[in-house]
Amino acid sequence: MIRLAARLVLAVLILSWPVTARAFDVTLLHVNDSHSYLDPTAETLALQGKPVYARLGGWARLKSAVDAVRAGRGDVVLLHAGDAVQGGLYYMKYGGKPEMEFLDRLGFDAFVPGNHEFDRGAPYLARVLGYTKVPVVCANLDGSAVPALAARVRPYVIAERSGERIGIVGLITPETESISSPGEVRFTDTVHTATLIVRELQARGVNKIVLLTHQGFEADKRLAAEVPGVDVIVGGHSHTLLGNSGIEAMGLRPAAAYPTVVKGADGDDVYVVTAWKWGRVLGRLDLTFDDEGHVTRAEGKPLLILADGFKRKNDAGQKVALQGAERDELLAFIQADPEAAVVPADPVARKFLGPFSEGVEAMRTEVIGEAVLPLPHIRVPGTTDSGESLPRGSLIAPLVCRSMLARLEGTGEPADIALQNAGGVRESVDQGDITMGTAYTLLPFNNTLVLLELTGEQVRQTLETGVDRGGGAFLYAGGLRYTADMRRPEGERVLCIDTLDNAGNWTPLDPARAYRVVTNSYLASGGDGFDILKSAASSYDTGFVDAQAFIDYVRQQRMLKPLPTTGVTYIPAK
Repeated sequence: MIRLAARLVLAVLILSWPVTARAFDVTLLHVNDSHSYLDPTAETLALQGKPVYARLGGWARLKSAVDAVRAGRGDVVLLHAGDAVQGGLYYMKYGGKPEMEFLDRLGFDAFVPGNHEFDRGAPYLARVLGYTKVPVVCANLDGSAVPALAARVRPYVIAERSGERIGIVGLITPETESISSPGEVRFTDTVHTATLIVRELQARGVNKIVLLTHQGFEADKRLAAEVPGVDVIVGGHSHTLLGNSGIEAMGLRPAAAYPTVVKGADGDDVYVVTAWKWGRVLGRLDLTFDDEGHVTRAEGKPLLILADGFKRKNDAGQKVALQGAERDELLAFIQADPEAAVVPADPVARKFLGPFSEGVEAMRTEVIGEAVLPLPHIRVPGTTDSGESLPRGSLIAPLVCRSMLARLEGTGEPADIALQNAGGVRESVDQGDITMGTAYTLLPFNNTLVLLELTGEQVRQTLETGVDRGGGAFLYAGGLRYTADMRRPEGERVLCIDTLDNAGNWTPLDPARAYRVVTNSYLASGGDGFDILKSAASSYDTGFVDAQAFIDYVRQQRMLKPLPTTGVTYIPAK
């Protein structure tokens, strides 16, 4: 009897003891919109107040960065938010094979397809996904009409770490139907689909939920506010750079903080992250969950991945490598930045990439068309350094504009006008063979095509900016012609603006009408002083690279010759 009483007292004491909640720590790593850029890409950074020519990203360095985090953290989940392909010579040459194999080599836990995965059709995507074993997730994709694709895609995957389960739900923008080539594949509403899938996961006892999306940063924020039960959204599609003071110190301008916190539908905070583009940034979100699956800690640190080998211009305007004390000072500055690092290339990944790189280099000599006549380039109409008179301006830049329009026509989302800054076109094209290398030398900056909605008045102001700034900011156009009278005051120099209608007739620009304008990503982000473009009613980065659009256009035309008009009538000041 005494023993029984003692046991009862002990049981009461045990039940009354406070229970310590078990915390679960996990790190989410993520990339998005890598677009077949397996090698580092060039970027000009403003470091310590001076322009520095740097190389960012590259999958061999990305692997080193991922491995370094895994070595220092217990539980890590690695995610890719779509558009792994389309954009560079690797995809043109190999059709997605090295990109997909790299997903395996880096050990991704989930991949959501982006709209550009469908550019060659759903059956082709199904074949490309055969190169990887990484789980492909997309809950709002109906691939029943393409069984090979449907068999490869699941709505979500559950990642297990230290006995805890994390639901990872894939979602893609329904606009894929109109901006890519998915054929009979259909896409349902993301909010409705996510709500249903989150409930399904909760019914299975999963209380830590990540949405892996390819729909854009603004859409992700709306999703976070409307779907209950979501902890994190890892996104892609809009090429949005998020960051804090460290990213700003690199001379970059983040669109918002990393992570961006949104109040969820159930009152809890939802952490929204995305990692810019081209494998330049490895997103990192360190999370702590309590027993009920609530996030009690969220700390974000995107990592800008830099390759060693920095350059600055000397007094003669030549790019020269930094050396000695100047280089050491710059490296120390970067080392002190919590959101940037000079990362060595992983030797195994570099060796794997080697044969593919050799094939790409050989491809640069491939002939894609012929220039029937010389296509000289000049920034502002006038006389070239060699003495050639070009009173109507560049003969190659208008063809670049034409290629931009042609690329968007092929998507079913055509533009009315194309605008190209003269400085973005780097050289003349000689008479004779045009090669792949010609295209990438002509347009070397890896700019993507961005579709803007601008009023006619905003178009006029944009042209005025180009005329007033001159030089590399001078604008050439497709689907539009104008007169630049340099005798007039600034802001009043652009006259006689006409646009080309669908019937091939020139009509005056309507100041109040909304026009669809395609330009390069540099200008769309306000480069060359075009802040007016950042006020567009809408902006959509198509992900199509300008050089690739030009290649497609040359292949289609086969024989390239000057257009009947450059679209510019230029009246000098004197």
